[in-house]
Amino acid sequence: MNLTSALDYFIAIAGIAIIVISFVWNIYEVFVHKSGHQTSDPGHDSEDSAIR
Repeated sequence: MNLTSALDYFIAIAGIAIIVISFVWNIYEVFVHKSGHQTSDPGHDSEDSAIR
């Protein structure tokens, strides 16, 4: 792949940025939903403690 024009550089950088942002966003969502479920559902922790 020859990056000869500014448009080629822009497309390459935009593609890499989209991949990186998507990856970071998915990790962020996993941690936010994980912590959100633990705080919004207090009965869940007691069930886990009872099972253990």
